[in-house]
Amino acid sequence: MTRRAPWLALAAVQAVHLGLVLYFQPPEVILSGRPVGGFDWETHYEQTARAVQAYRETGETWSYNPHRLAGQPSGVIFDADNKGWEAWAIGLTALGVPLPTAFNLFVWLSSIFVPLAFFLAARGFGLGAGTAATAAGLASACWAFDALAHLVSWVGMVCWGFAAWLWIPALALFRRWLETRRPWRLLLLFLLLAWLHMLHPYSFFLLVVPMAWLYLRELRALRWHEHLALAAVAVGTIVANLWWIAPSLRFWHYILDSGFYLDATPAYLLADYLGLTLEPAVTGVVAMRTGFRFLALGGAVLALWLWRRERDPRFGPVAAALGALLFVAYAGGWFGPLRQVQPYRFVLPAMYLAVIPAAWFLERGERALRELRPPPVVWALLGLGLFVAAPRLARDALYFLPDLIPRQTRPLPAPPPDVNGGIYFGTIRWPEPFDFRLRPEAAEDFRAVADFVSAEDDGQGRWLVEWWMLGEHLAGHTDAQILGGFLEINLAHSDANLFRRHAGRAPPTADELRAYLEQYNVRWLILSNPLPRLESRTDLLQLETTIFRHRVYRVRHPSHFIVGGGPGEVHARLNRIAVRGSAGGNLVLRYHWMETLRCRPDCRVRRVAVPGDRVGFIGVDDAPPDFEIYNAYE
Repeated sequence: MTRRAPWLALAAVQAVHLGLVLYFQPPEVILSGRPVGGFDWETHYEQTARAVQAYRETGETWSYNPHRLAGQPSGVIFDADNKGWEAWAIGLTALGVPLPTAFNLFVWLSSIFVPLAFFLAARGFGLGAGTAATAAGLASACWAFDALAHLVSWVGMVCWGFAAWLWIPALALFRRWLETRRPWRLLLLFLLLAWLHMLHPYSFFLLVVPMAWLYLRELRALRWHEHLALAAVAVGTIVANLWWIAPSLRFWHYILDSGFYLDATPAYLLADYLGLTLEPAVTGVVAMRTGFRFLALGGAVLALWLWRRERDPRFGPVAAALGALLFVAYAGGWFGPLRQVQPYRFVLPAMYLAVIPAAWFLERGERALRELRPPPVVWALLGLGLFVAAPRLARDALYFLPDLIPRQTRPLPAPPPDVNGGIYFGTIRWPEPFDFRLRPEAAEDFRAVADFVSAEDDGQGRWLVEWWMLGEHLAGHTDAQILGGFLEINLAHSDANLFRRHAGRAPPTADELRAYLEQYNVRWLILSNPLPRLESRTDLLQLETTIFRHRVYRVRHPSHFIVGGGPGEVHARLNRIAVRGSAGGNLVLRYHWMETLRCRPDCRVRRVAVPGDRVGFIGVDDAPPDFEIYNAYE
């Protein structure tokens, strides 16, 4: 029975974890036939859908996408954190699984195996089966009840949340291979590393410090063919990811600054420990529930202290990795280059790494108490500490499980008194207790706007969308040409978004607005928030309809996609812009130019500079009345 106890504990932890996964990510959502919507989900679904479409039509996962930002490269740079999701969807849809279901099933893949993965990782770090089961339980609790871990799975940062824990088994596997030199472990390591870098390119930064430490420590002990085998793993990981790395490097000159948010400083470390919120734009809209995070981090610090005293070989790589991750997470906001990787996100892999030494320390401490038989006062102090600490962990769990808390039966005064300190004390005042579970697709208003856009769009003009989330939804659920969406997209093509141009600045003047609408052939404007400076421009805009809170305006004097070549018609789809009935000759299309675009028959494309737009439009020389611009992938 004693030998079976750790395995029974692991089975119990895995069963409870599965229940939590199905609670937070319900089957009625995952299997609904609609993609999960809202927040970053909209962006990742649009990216995945375009990658699947491009692969079906061309065998490539990147494309020239005229539906976004006046034409942009899709599948490169901005979606580097979505490649694993895209590969998963391409594979499942090839087997006949509908795209929305394939998209949603990836969420379960990223969540279900956390306890099992940490059990195996703990074993790889030399922990006993019982201690490994403790690590599995602590990892599950961190996944479910830590503020940042729960946030990334709720808002749709699924690939990062996946990579943030999967790198731990990869590191443990590498360590174990150095001990045993078994070839099958190296093969498994290659598969894990290849997948990790498809999940998120920042996986490299998670692994480089501890793996380099371990490798250099064994440098002289390794034989020449083992060095060669490790080099083959490294090269193989790159080769396995060339399908997205190569096109991203090709278009790297379009990249912009990415240091917009998640730029924490050391003050956030103290605030996180105390459960306080300094800035929701950095830490997210989930209240600061960090008890399990600091249980792991505190246990890890004590374990490292003992490992150093005992000259344990695990001290060096774990201390270096944990120190590097925490430095980036809590000091990265001070350094320009580190701000580019949105440093606060590195709290997550640091927490998961801390689970392994923390589990070791908890087992070591429990064993020491049993063997040393301390006096009753020591047990009393320990009991007092647990008595004080346990409610914090329970509150953290109950915050995400509000159905377990009795609801109030007596109405409060309206408005209720603010007696909790608001966000600064970690309280986000939702109208009702919020469980942060996934909901079926988008809200009803999103679907209604998408239906209206699909019914009214004739493909001859663009839709300017103010609210980024709605813009992403329309880009993923309609064939309309959208100006809008994610404001912080790090491509120069974002110059085409009026609301990116004026983010944090005064609204455009009358002349600026008129010139913009003409330059990008805007025929419709959708506003979700009050913008009286724009909405008062009745000389340019006419209110067409209101859908819930979204006001849809028609542009009174629309322009055209063709400049200098007669009216004609333009029909755009992925990798194609077909022009019919133009005057021919030398003309300009109000679409972003791209290096791989070509023209047929017997015409040529060139880049045309455009004021305020760093990419420029497509110039066509010697065009016949009917011609086609296409992505030649050359």
